[in-house]
Amino acid sequence: MSGPGSDLDPADIEPIGAVIAVAFTGAVIGLVGAGISLFVADFGFILILLGVVVALSSPIAYVRFRELQGG
Repeated sequence: MSGPGSDLDPADIEPIGAVIAVAFTGAVIGLVGAGISLFVADFGFILILLGVVVALSSPIAYVRFRELQGG
């Protein structure tokens, strides 16, 4: 999609939007791992754990960001 309204500046993304995006990415990684675990158990389990770590790290990072900003 192109045009003047499609330009996205990284500064336009609020921290809570970034938290949602990272948590969603972690959930997707975990779901892919669950699907792959049906065929390759070890690799699927690793992806599930990675997805959990990514999904849980985003709220922790947001809390840390809020502490650094003083709010």
